[in-house]
Amino acid sequence: MVAVARLLHSPVKGLALAECEALELGPEGAPFDRRFFVVTAAGELAGSWSHGRLCLTTADYDGITLTMRFPDGAVVSAPDPSLGEALDLIWDSDEPETAHLVDGPWAEPLSAVLGEPVRLARIREGRGGWSSNAVSLIGETSIAALGHGEIGDRRFRMTMTLSGGEAFVEDTWIGHDIAIGDAVLAVRLPCERCVATTRDPATGEKDVPTLRAMKAVRGRPDLGVYCDVVTPGMVRLGDEVRVLGPSA
Repeated sequence: MVAVARLLHSPVKGLALAECEALELGPEGAPFDRRFFVVTAAGELAGSWSHGRLCLTTADYDGITLTMRFPDGAVVSAPDPSLGEALDLIWDSDEPETAHLVDGPWAEPLSAVLGEPVRLARIREGRGGWSSNAVSLIGETSIAALGHGEIGDRRFRMTMTLSGGEAFVEDTWIGHDIAIGDAVLAVRLPCERCVATTRDPATGEKDVPTLRAMKAVRGRPDLGVYCDVVTPGMVRLGDEVRVLGPSA
C-alpha cells in the first residue's frame, strides 16, 4: 500500500516547512501555501536554490496575520499586509508572473538573516507560489533509491511524502487521476530539480550531490511528480493512494 507519510507547507516560499496531520486541498493546493515570497533588491525571486539561509526562518499565516520566527529568537507578527508596487518576474518554472511587494515589518529581519537587502512580496490571487502545479508528491522509496542514505524528504519541498510502493512508482501515475483521502488529483508531470535539493533543509548548506545522483540513477534530474487538484478535499496522514484511471 502507498500512503501519506508526511504533509508539508509554508506560507512563505523558501522558508522552513511546517508539518501537519491534515491538509484541506483546494484548487490552489494547501491553504495559503507559498502565498508570499522573498525578492532581492534587483527584484529577482529569492528561493532555497539561491538563498539557503531562508530555511532558518519559519512562518505561520491564517489568512489574517503573518508571523515569522527568526533564528535569533525574534518573532515578528503583523496583520495581512497591504499590496504595494507591482512586479513582473520570471518564476522558478521559467514562467512570467505578476506579483506585488507588500508592506510590513518582515523585510529588515529577513535581510539580516540573508545578509543582503530583500523584500517580501505576494503572488497574484488565484495562484499559489508553487513552482509548477498546486500539489507535489514524492515517495520515500524514490528518495532512498538515490543511494545517499537517510537524506530526508524536506529538501525536496513537496506537499506530500508517500510511504510504501516501489521506487519511482509515482512516475507511473503521470496522466492519471489518483484519490487520496477526500481529494482527487490529476498527476501531470515529473518535478524537474535544481540545486535546492542539494542543501541541508536544517542549515541551508550544500551537503548531498542529489542532482548527480538523479542523473546517475534516472538519467535525468527529476524526482517526484506535480499534480492539479481535480476534486478538493481533506488529506490526512495515513491516507491510501488509489489510482483511478487516465485523467480527462
